[in-house]
Order: sequence, then structure tokens, then C-alpha cells
Amino acid sequence: MIHTPLKQNDIYIHPMTHSSQLPNATIVHLTVFKSGTVLFRRIIEDLTGLPCFEPAITPGKVDYQDADQLHCKEGHFYSWHLYPTPAVRKIIMESAAKPVMLLRNIYDLPVSMYYHFAKNIDAEIGRGRNVEHHFSEISRQEGLDLIIDGFTKPDFIWPGIGTHLQHMEMMFTLADEHPSFITSYERLVSEKQGEVERLADMLDITVDSQTLSSIVENSRFDVMKAKAVKNNTASHFRKGTPKSHLTELTTDQIDRVKAIMQQQAPRLEELARRFAFHEILECASD
Repeated sequence: MIHTPLKQNDIYIHPMTHSSQLPNATIVHLTVFKSGTVLFRRIIEDLTGLPCFEPAITPGKVDYQDADQLHCKEGHFYSWHLYPTPAVRKIIMESAAKPVMLLRNIYDLPVSMYYHFAKNIDAEIGRGRNVEHHFSEISRQEGLDLIIDGFTKPDFIWPGIGTHLQHMEMMFTLADEHPSFITSYERLVSEKQGEVERLADMLDITVDSQTLSSIVENSRFDVMKAKAVKNNTASHFRKGTPKSHLTELTTDQIDRVKAIMQQQAPRLEELARRFAFHEILECASD
């Protein structure tokens, strides 16, 4: 069967494949689920002039730890929520890829994840998870409990926040083994210009002040949301600022997230502090 590549929202969606093929020196954009992927993609696109490449997606059947998803079309940069497992790290290192990774505060993540499912984000682009009914029948706090702890339904298996904390732990492991760029959603919001300059330096891209200003302007939350509204794809743009856990999570929920990190991603705290990403561990109530 001949597969025809799909074009969706300026992202090249590759037909399903079963072999990892990564052109040499490809930019590999790895992000934690609900960490600001759309924002960072826009920055990379504007900085490099390259379009984004995403592996084939089947809602509800995506394995973020499958190394076979690491393949990319020539002249694109790869972008997905792929975990840098040992197999993925091996491909990255053998192809001299350039990892560009995005983290987010561990307490804000479950809040964003809750709204993703409760509001059926991605339905506008035909990739909605369609499990919002599980959340409409319970309170917001009960829904957040499910996101933090995990739950299983016939149409939805959610492992909880722990696997996403492991994802970030693996990102730091990759950065320990291979030259990589890491930033956080918090820094892209509060220190965007400096982070763009740092990324340009890592990618050996010369960027003048006018281009830099344009990249910063075009990736502003209100600018991106206004464009999405015109395209009827604005559900991704809910708030645009960090520290949502301050008003959304209870003290007990915050304590459980921390306990899950210590149990399931025991090196994350030490690695975050060693790489000076204190913001992903900060609790607004501390």
C-alpha cells in the first residue's frame, strides 16, 4: 500500500513506519506531555526555518517509549513526546542528533493534563481523546486526583503523573550523555529572549536583533491564541502563565505529586538541581 503523507496544521504527519530512520544531525525536539510543545515548536520553526515533523498518531494507541517513532523527513525537525529511553538515546547519539528538550513544573503538569482531557483538547484538529465524560461526572478535585494517581477505564488507561516525571528524568540522563539543549516552560514564559539566544548558539545559528524580536513577538501567548482562534484551534491556549497549581491543587495533592516523584523518578530532584532547573520543583505555596 502506498501511503500519502498528510499535512495538518503545518505539521508533517508521517505514515506509520516500523524502522527508526533519523537523518544525520537532525534537531530532535522532545517535550513532556502538556509542557508547552506548541509554543516551543513555533520558536524552533521561526529560528531555523524548518517545518515540524511528527510521527503518525493514533489517539489512545501511542507508545511514547517506542524507539520506532524516532524517524524524520529530510529538511524537517522532529518533534514529539518521545521518551529518551536507552534505545532512543542510542539512535540520537549514533546520528549525531541535536536534542532540544522541554520540561515543566511538576505541580503544574497535572493541572494542564486535567484540562486537556476534561476539555477534550485536540478535538478541533480531529485528534481529541474523547474521554471528557469521565471528568464531567465528578468534581474538578476528584478529576485532578485521577490525573495524579492514575486510573483505568474500558476506553482510557491513564498511568498517573509518575511516568511523566520519569520522562523528565530521562531527559536529564540524555543531557548527561550527549550534547543537548534543555529549557522549561517557565523560562520560555519569563526569559524567552535569552532562551532563544541560547538555543541559537547551541544550533550554531546567527540571529540578528530584528529576527530575534520577531521570534519573541510571534510566540507571544496572545498572538498565538489570536491566530488559533481564526483557525478554530484555540483550545490549547488556556492560560499561558505558570503556577496554576497555586489555585488548583490542594496541599494533599501537592504532597502526593512529590511522593510519586520520590518513588517513581527518584533521581529527578537531584538532576534538576544539578542542571539548575529549580523552577520545575518549586511549589508556589512554599
